[in-house]
Amino acid sequence: MGGMRVRGWRSTMWMKRAILLICLLCIGIFPVTSFAQTSGPVYIVQPGDTLYLIAQRFGTSVEELASINGIMDPSVIVPGSELVIPGFEGVSGVLDFHELEFGESISSLSLQLGVPPDSLIKLNRILHPGRLYIGQAVIVTSVSDEVSSPTLKVLLVEEGENKLTFAARNSVNPWDVNSLMDRLNRAWIVRNERIVVSGEETLLHGLPLPIKSVDVEPERVIQGQTLEVIITLQESVDISARMGDRQLAFHTLYENQLVSLQGVFALVHPGMYDLVIEVLDAQREESKFSHTQPIRVVDGEYYYDPVLYVPDETVDSEMIKLEDEVIYSIVNQITDERYWQGIFQFPTSYTDSFPSYFGSRRNYNNQGYNWYHTGLDLYGGVGTPIFAPASGRVVYTGFLDARGNVTYIDHGWGVFTGYLHQSAIEVTIGDWVKTGQQIGLVGATGRVTGPHLHWEIWVGGIPVDPLEWTSEEFP
Repeated sequence: MGGMRVRGWRSTMWMKRAILLICLLCIGIFPVTSFAQTSGPVYIVQPGDTLYLIAQRFGTSVEELASINGIMDPSVIVPGSELVIPGFEGVSGVLDFHELEFGESISSLSLQLGVPPDSLIKLNRILHPGRLYIGQAVIVTSVSDEVSSPTLKVLLVEEGENKLTFAARNSVNPWDVNSLMDRLNRAWIVRNERIVVSGEETLLHGLPLPIKSVDVEPERVIQGQTLEVIITLQESVDISARMGDRQLAFHTLYENQLVSLQGVFALVHPGMYDLVIEVLDAQREESKFSHTQPIRVVDGEYYYDPVLYVPDETVDSEMIKLEDEVIYSIVNQITDERYWQGIFQFPTSYTDSFPSYFGSRRNYNNQGYNWYHTGLDLYGGVGTPIFAPASGRVVYTGFLDARGNVTYIDHGWGVFTGYLHQSAIEVTIGDWVKTGQQIGLVGATGRVTGPHLHWEIWVGGIPVDPLEWTSEEFP
């Protein structure tokens, strides 16, 4: 009998708990995510998402999201759930984010995804479709698994071609060209025009052959870091490019693959800078094709060093100008051969901490923060050995008033390293050095407050953060 009473009591308790749970759910004490039946695109919640972040991404409010999706507790959403995004009536599909690569545009994404350009412009609230920057996160609607990406390619019209000769030269169906002209409501094609036709390419970026791809790293450049541009070609052609007002130098990485390394000035204003790539017509000595797309440069968030007190003659503006001209004439040379491999090694054994970092703003003798630190300072007393961080050729040695005893090494492809304030220089101009070879001794010559090694890396005529090259391999 006692056992029967226990089972009955437990059954009653479970029934009471079930009723209580139902009541709590009904009054909203526990969060319930339910989705109202409404039209519009949907977003699949990812781990780490909050309703606030989702609202920010899609230009709506937490209240609107909660209301349209029947969310009773906005503080809790479940990864994997589908949220209807308000404000995009007439747009359907699953929303995702796509980071733009060089050459991609609203038009190319429209062709690739089969989504009308107006829908993409509306989704992203774009005011200037022609100014989308590299790495920009664009909202797109994903292609259904049942629909494969179109096989398309971009071709360039040459001078004097008509639709028939253009089709014959590129081995494409003339009817495809006619169909395109009909859609454009035109009856002709003109030189250097980009024509999209059926092809074997699985992805479409909007750059014409012979350019197969352009890879830009990083997509968001930090002041004082290195920009890397790799162009893969279908065939060998002449390429010209510039970033802002800086001309890029290209070198052969592999067959039909070119690479350019370019430092970004540590004091350049954060913002958008045009990356322009041109295919040159060698016979006509002019641009055959050009594509421009902005790249974003962001603040390096460099800190301010304490005021440094040094001899007045070492901060004389005329002296500094003459010294700079000597160094600029060296580091702006371009050698088409690369001498280094892998990441750069530190030039001394002191690698755990540093007295001053690259990019820090400098104030000498209370004259104001009018300078910045062009290198990385390493600890070391007078006589501490200095080693070459990578293979290269010595291109300069000597004494300069501000820099003291200096050595500069050319590592090829426009990459140089400099070693300042030495007590002794142990190489001469023209020497070939290998990684780890001793090249000098730490000192306190020039504009210093004590013994140390000031180490610089220059890329494309611009100083960059040496720590970047000790942790990352270029190219």
